Amino acid sequence: MRRGMDGTLLKFLVDASILFAPTRMTAFLCIDQNDALHLLRAMSNAHLSYDIRISNHNLDMRVSRENRHYVSFLLDLNCPEAITILRQANESALFVGPLKWLILQDLKDRKKQNDSYLDSVFGNLAIFPDSELVLAQRLDKNSTRLLSPYRPSPYHKLIIEEIGLWDLQNGVTLLNHDVSSRRRRNLANTPLKSCLVVTDPDTINHLTDYQDKHSDTITKTNYPWIMHLVRMMNATVTFSIANTWGYRSKNGSWSGMIGQLARGEIDIGGTATFFTAERIGVVQYISLYTPTRAKFIFRQPPLSFVSNVFTLPFRRSVWIAIGVFMILIFCLLHLTLKWEWFNTSAEERVRRHWSGNVYQPTMSDNLLILVGAVSQQGSSYEARAIPARIIILMLLVATLSLYASYTANIVALLQSTTDSITTLDDLLHSPLKIGVHDIVYNRYYFESFQDPIRKTIYEQKVAPKGRKSAWMNLEEGVSRLRQGLFAFHGELGSVYKIVQETFNEDEKCGFQEIDYLNVLDPLIAIQKESPYLEIIRIGALKIHENGLQTREIRRLYTKKPVCHKHASFVSVGLTECYAAFITLSYGTLIAFTIFILEIIWYKRGIVEDVVQPFDYVK
Repeated sequence: MRRGMDGTLLKFLVDASILFAPTRMTAFLCIDQNDALHLLRAMSNAHLSYDIRISNHNLDMRVSRENRHYVSFLLDLNCPEAITILRQANESALFVGPLKWLILQDLKDRKKQNDSYLDSVFGNLAIFPDSELVLAQRLDKNSTRLLSPYRPSPYHKLIIEEIGLWDLQNGVTLLNHDVSSRRRRNLANTPLKSCLVVTDPDTINHLTDYQDKHSDTITKTNYPWIMHLVRMMNATVTFSIANTWGYRSKNGSWSGMIGQLARGEIDIGGTATFFTAERIGVVQYISLYTPTRAKFIFRQPPLSFVSNVFTLPFRRSVWIAIGVFMILIFCLLHLTLKWEWFNTSAEERVRRHWSGNVYQPTMSDNLLILVGAVSQQGSSYEARAIPARIIILMLLVATLSLYASYTANIVALLQSTTDSITTLDDLLHSPLKIGVHDIVYNRYYFESFQDPIRKTIYEQKVAPKGRKSAWMNLEEGVSRLRQGLFAFHGELGSVYKIVQETFNEDEKCGFQEIDYLNVLDPLIAIQKESPYLEIIRIGALKIHENGLQTREIRRLYTKKPVCHKHASFVSVGLTECYAAFITLSYGTLIAFTIFILEIIWYKRGIVEDVVQPFDYVK
């Protein structure tokens, strides 16, 4: 049965365009080709950018997810196949927002004027609060009533909203300008389902009393938010419990809370979860985030554990300048002392013999004078000439100044910590041992990373073959963190809560963090294409704006401790003296080697005692 496209209907369709953004419209109308051309021409004359496709038999059900904001459907309910088209659309989930529908109904037939007829047509369709369906009932030739039928949930009957009127003179008059998600936020005690991720069974008893804040902190933070959302929607909620957030198995199925959302067993996740690429196609995220991160936490190790503090007091350029200065002094000493010896009379040499300075100064004597001055020690050789004495005096004054600066810097460096460990690569090659909180998401992510650095950290320091693994509980990890030279991977708020309670004030300084998981703050997840998506989004925004989000975060999450640094005793251990011991060891080894060589030399009789101690007559 065909219905003509009169001018009034064309005018209504043009005016009704305010209900839809510029879209691609697929129309199912009982019109011929001429009427279709009239419709297209009317839309074009009104400067409306509609891509209209006329279908007389089948509705195009192929709609990509990316284009859903731009797709709408036009259906004449008086057409013979209209009910069939509606059923096809229902099976293809085409009543899910943001898809839009405009359904035309002519009320000339009195049997179709009552609500029972509408209930028979729309009562079993999945038209829920997110649906954008407008029913245009033509009352007479020049006026049309605009209705919007929907159901709060599959458990409720059809509700029909009267959203406006249209007449030939005034066009469309809306009775309520609120969007559908605002008009339909009352779900009339709809029973919703949620899931809480719990790793400690006792958490169920402390969801609202703020006890054991370090245990399942994120669940205790999110639980009040879910209750606020449910109250805003005038709904009820029941919770199930899962021991994992949910990860995809090899066969493609999902476990835990994500699995329940994917299978449609729950409506909203009760515990925030990480935003990952593989979960995007399974669940939908709400911008209600929990600012929590799991990172490697460690106390900055002493500088001596990563560097030789004996070389740090001066810059490289200063060391080079000192070296050049010492070489210059060595050359000047050699020249002046040699000149002094050759200008000494025989009588003076005899007198020096009895005073101990009998031998002609050698290169080693000059070197010992330098070493003695640098180390603030004396020298066995006593210069007599004025030039040599001036050089030695200047050497002593210069080395005294250098020594004062050097020792002052050494004291400061012994109390300093290093900030050289800032990346995962630094952590891998550092002397720090590693521990990881034994919780389900750490197990999953540590084992799944394939990039070289993270994989090496896991294989060499977390789960090395043939050795004890680094998995441990929270208390043990924080205890070892206190001892130092240990990096513990755990949730920041939980770790800092125990640190705040157990560490001394001077032990709360120097904390460093390194991100290993490299994920965003966890978000609340809901069922994919949930009919309550926009209502929950608006509720989440209100929770944030009203401070309810911040309230729970501040109550349950402990921030990084404030460092009240004060003077404390710093002991010097073997590590700090390592370079000095190495120098002493090498010196002893060299001396012992030379001693052995001298014994061998003299035993073979290579050297004859031909050198006279001195000549009395020149």
